[in-house]
Amino acid sequence: MHIKQYKPKCGKICAGTGLFSIVGVVSYEAYRTYSALTNLVDTRVLDVDRKRPDYIYIKHHIYRQSLLEQLEQERRDSKLVNIVVQPFGKWWKALKHSVAWRLLRIAQEGELADRLKAIKQLALIDHLKGTDWDFQHLAQLCDARTAVALARSNCDSRWFLPPRQYGVEKETREVLVGVKQLIEHLVPDHCAEYVLGHTFGSHQIKEPSGDDGVHYPVNSATFEHDQMKQALSALVHLTTVEENCRKIIEAGGLLTLIEVEKLYKDDIDMKLTLSRIVANLSVGDERSYDFFASGWLSILSRWQKDIDMRMQVTTDLTLSNLDRDDPNCFTYESNVYPLYPKSRREKKPDVDIVFVHGLLGGVFVTWRQKDLKPQAASLLEGIASAKEEVLTLQPTPPKPHPSISDTATQELIQALQEDEPLSSDWSVVFPDIPLVADEKYTSPAVHAKQNREGRYSVSGEKWLQEPLGDESVGRSFCWPMEWLPKDFPNVRVIGLNYNSSLSEWSASGCPCEKYDGKLEKRAGEFLKKLARSNVGQDRPVVWVGHSMGGLLIKSIMVQAAQSEDPAIRRIAENSHAVMFLGTPHRGSAIAKLKQHTSALVWPSVEVRELEENSTQLLHLNKTFLKAIAGLSKKPEIVSICEGIPTELTSFKVPLHIVPESSARIDEGDFYITKEDHLSLSKPMCRQSFLYQRLISVIWCAMQSARDETEQHHDQEKTSIGTTISHGKTSSVFTDVYRQLRQFEKLFNIFL
Repeated sequence: MHIKQYKPKCGKICAGTGLFSIVGVVSYEAYRTYSALTNLVDTRVLDVDRKRPDYIYIKHHIYRQSLLEQLEQERRDSKLVNIVVQPFGKWWKALKHSVAWRLLRIAQEGELADRLKAIKQLALIDHLKGTDWDFQHLAQLCDARTAVALARSNCDSRWFLPPRQYGVEKETREVLVGVKQLIEHLVPDHCAEYVLGHTFGSHQIKEPSGDDGVHYPVNSATFEHDQMKQALSALVHLTTVEENCRKIIEAGGLLTLIEVEKLYKDDIDMKLTLSRIVANLSVGDERSYDFFASGWLSILSRWQKDIDMRMQVTTDLTLSNLDRDDPNCFTYESNVYPLYPKSRREKKPDVDIVFVHGLLGGVFVTWRQKDLKPQAASLLEGIASAKEEVLTLQPTPPKPHPSISDTATQELIQALQEDEPLSSDWSVVFPDIPLVADEKYTSPAVHAKQNREGRYSVSGEKWLQEPLGDESVGRSFCWPMEWLPKDFPNVRVIGLNYNSSLSEWSASGCPCEKYDGKLEKRAGEFLKKLARSNVGQDRPVVWVGHSMGGLLIKSIMVQAAQSEDPAIRRIAENSHAVMFLGTPHRGSAIAKLKQHTSALVWPSVEVRELEENSTQLLHLNKTFLKAIAGLSKKPEIVSICEGIPTELTSFKVPLHIVPESSARIDEGDFYITKEDHLSLSKPMCRQSFLYQRLISVIWCAMQSARDETEQHHDQEKTSIGTTISHGKTSSVFTDVYRQLRQFEKLFNIFL
């Protein structure tokens, strides 16, 4: 009975076991078949486009050091002090970043007054100094207008993003091809065609080779460097034309010039040439975005802090042209250098002071401080050495030092102080005291100022404050830029620069500019540039010219006085003073060579124009005197003449370049000093006669302009008062007449 009950269950179990066995065998055979097929066909070819993980392989010691630093940071964070302080530090850092971000937003979207204040505060930010990420984040939020304004404010260089791929340098030959393509975009300009034919030869970049069978040992790098130097010098001239600048920028020239800057970032001569090209490109309107997008603002910010003074001045010129958001900004074209101020100003300058150098001079050559050590003056060698060395700005010492110019004077002062202390009323005569002084034309204001401060001397206490004897203080390479702001903080100092030569043999550059040294034409070009720079429009102008620079000033004033353009004529009307330093009003005898010598030397146009008693100079002098006599207010004229001959070249031949008969203009004050022709423009110190006389001229010009403004305001007040009084009188008569009419009507009614 028991066996019968379990028999059906055993059958079911056996059937199930057999079924599962069959399924297992079939699955196993299917797996073997799939494996065999997989081995026959490689399916990994289907995974070629599949994304695989990337791995970064680092060295073991670096990875270990990183882990140790991470563990150390975790231990510091786990301390109780850091647990309390760290959240506050993160909050403070976020707050500082938020303040900078809010200021940046105001600088971009606020009103003009608010934008100016925000830019000023952003430039002074120093709590982000240690965080590059904050600066880079804010730099990415900057627009072109704000970035240019920050660059003019001399802020941290991390405010500006570097150019793309700035760390990658191209080969010189590749960059040279890019520069050549820029010049090709300027064709059919005849100057561009001359450069392509003269520098690159049939529009091809030549390799140095001896085609005549003679081997020339010329390095290819040197050859390419010379070609690049010639091409950049040509671009300086080509970019003085507005249309050429537009074509260069549209052709991507700013990016090409960045490649040039990478190659020659340590070559001061190439950098100066490049900076002049960039300055010329910035003259046109709405160029700020092009400079911003290309990354040039980062380079300009670095150039602002260059040790060479010439780089700083040229960079300030470029940024001033780009800054259109500043209500007190000016536009400066080529060869017009703003020496001061260097950044944004809160108001317009009180006076414009324009310096013009002479033949073979320059802004940073003519206006140097005189060296204390006596040495032979060499016209050519001095200029050559000036072009080679770096012109650096030296910091002013914190404490004043005695201005002892020689050992004998120092011993004298020490002896006097040991014997008896010097009283407060002792004075020192100017080192360049005039030998002859004809001051019959001096204005009463000048006499009053000179009598108050000493006409040819300075008080001893003021003289001791001049840091002249300290050897740690370098000589000034441009005293107008460094000295005048100390006496007149709110002035504008401008230096005009031009190329000149003694002989046509030494003249270089494009033929179209080689023979354009005509005095009248050059003065006309400068006049237009000065008018665009807003010189003399609502402020007085003081001119200072050395040698031929004085002739340029005379021609500029004559053309301005005869112009029908009101803006240009105002330059002459607002010219309150002119200082001539060794100006040959009637020419110079050394400029007139004999016929056979002239054929050999081939004197330049500038030299031929300076011939003694030339018709052109005599006519210019007559026209100038007539022009200033026709102005509403005659400008003050100060002439200073050389008293000793000048030793030119290494032969030390003493020559009077501009004698007294030629330096006299028969107008204003006239002085003869014991300086030679080259030293007339180089004062020894701030307490020299030349500088103190210039200070008197500027002070009187500002005082005269101030008096004219007050007189104009008084006249306006008087006219307004007269109008009001007339209005009151007329109103009284009107009331009386109205009452009489009413009385007449009432009288008629009663009748």
